[in-house]
Amino acid sequence: MFELLLASVLALSPPDAAALLQSADEMRTGMVQTVVSIRATTRQGDRPDLVAEFDLYVGGDDRQLVVFTDPKNSGRKLLLRDAKAWLMTPGTTHPVAISANQRLSGGASFADVARVRLARDFSGRLRPGTEPCDEPPREQTEPCHVVEIAATVRTAPYAAGTLWVDASGRARRAIYVLPSGKPAKEVRFEYRAQDGRPVLAKAVIVDLLAGDGKPSTTLEYLRYRRTRLADELFELPPAPPSP
Repeated sequence: MFELLLASVLALSPPDAAALLQSADEMRTGMVQTVVSIRATTRQGDRPDLVAEFDLYVGGDDRQLVVFTDPKNSGRKLLLRDAKAWLMTPGTTHPVAISANQRLSGGASFADVARVRLARDFSGRLRPGTEPCDEPPREQTEPCHVVEIAATVRTAPYAAGTLWVDASGRARRAIYVLPSGKPAKEVRFEYRAQDGRPVLAKAVIVDLLAGDGKPSTTLEYLRYRRTRLADELFELPPAPPSP
């Protein structure tokens, strides 16, 4: 309900950068205490597609667990807690810590994109007027407000970026930038209606650091299931006893 009221305010009032960031967050991340089944398809040039499936357990803004379910990766887990991340693989007893740089590249990058918190970790500056939501513009494309964002905390996964937000307050496109000034990721968002509210249906993430033949990963949000998630789910496994 909150996101629908906020979208109505945005439609009737002059746009405000802070309100646009808040609305974009609510539309994309309003799934605390939810399990989301996702299919990830990565494409790069003429190489065969890489497909992975996983369940994303969302315990809160700073607690997420990725459990891979496809046969090739079955049993692998990725735990994200605050600004830290660990990889757990079957047959090993010690989780492997993943550095910030490792999280921003390769297969784990979707996790950092998914947990970007715009209103909490970034300030915004609204560009004058509107721009097409799509680039290049498609026929009858919608206009979007454009917000230049800058990180306000050191734990933000990106230093800056640009966000395109439509008249309903939904993030439609984003470009995230590293502290060096290099664009790192471009993300395009699509939505569908579920239980009377918009939910994320698809996100296409393009790795802008990979040079020619930039790989893209399409995340399809297949199912949402609301449930109570125990705190223990987001804890690291206990260390094995010393011999």
